Amino acid sequence: MTEKYPIQAELASTLGAERAERLLTKLDDYSNQPNAVKGASKRPSAPEIEAAAHAAFAAATPEEADFELDSIGVWGLLTLAARADVTILDRLPASRADNPKVASIRRAATKYRKGLTDAEARQPGADSAE
Repeated sequence: MTEKYPIQAELASTLGAERAERLLTKLDDYSNQPNAVKGASKRPSAPEIEAAAHAAFAAATPEEADFELDSIGVWGLLTLAARADVTILDRLPASRADNPKVASIRRAATKYRKGLTDAEARQPGADSAE
């Protein structure tokens, strides 16, 4: 991960190089970009990873994001970033904004957030008056 790949470098600086490399390798193992989006959307909740992915995309310029989104794994990483804050998708360059994968990520992030909200509401004692 070099300066040529600023999103990946930022992820490594947040999570540590080895952990970031393992995550990116898992995401790159999908056969294509749509499968990386689907696979990432099915990962268990990991707020630390999702926040790190979001920070990596937030620090990137639209041009840097555009360049790195040619990678399979970076689409999976974008899916995780959107879990932290779906508005990260609004920062994508115009050439990527209308991509069907972006719509899939947006739907997956919305479903993920709804699942978290529903799980919190089901917590025992969440509404109990003490």
